[in-house]
Amino acid sequence: MAKRKIIKSRERGFTLIELIIVIVFIGIFVTVALIRTQSGLSVIQEQVAIDQLTNDIDFARSMAFANHDTITIQFSKSNGVFEKSYSLYKGPNQNRVLISDFPNSTNGVVSLDNYKMREVKITSVNFGNNNYELQFIPLGDCNIESEGSIVLNSKMIKIEPITGKWTIN
Repeated sequence: MAKRKIIKSRERGFTLIELIIVIVFIGIFVTVALIRTQSGLSVIQEQVAIDQLTNDIDFARSMAFANHDTITIQFSKSNGVFEKSYSLYKGPNQNRVLISDFPNSTNGVVSLDNYKMREVKITSVNFGNNNYELQFIPLGDCNIESEGSIVLNSKMIKIEPITGKWTIN
């Protein structure tokens, strides 16, 4: 019977320095990932806001044509800064009524101030005669005074006269 030799190797764990180095590397990778994710999220939030606004413009134009009524998208300022919302009205200027059942609105007010669009700001709204209204008349045409632009962060939505078609620069 042969005797087996048992070779014992010295068991060794990680040293404190090795653990600290691994933790530092993990911290660096996590920081880089968070920064990239945050910048990517702001681009996505801006695109969600642009999609919301352009869809509402298209829908307002369609409503004006379908209902043979005037539809107005109104932006407002508070203390020199545009609010992160806009209101939708139906009817001519003197008889306007909020469209309480407009999609994605709360009683006719569409808010860009939620978790999906947190980083988005309405920087400027410029329609004819320093007016902050985009108006579609009963045949779905854009009111001649409604030619202009809306700027969200750095993206400009330009509204064409008469047709009300928009382009993004």
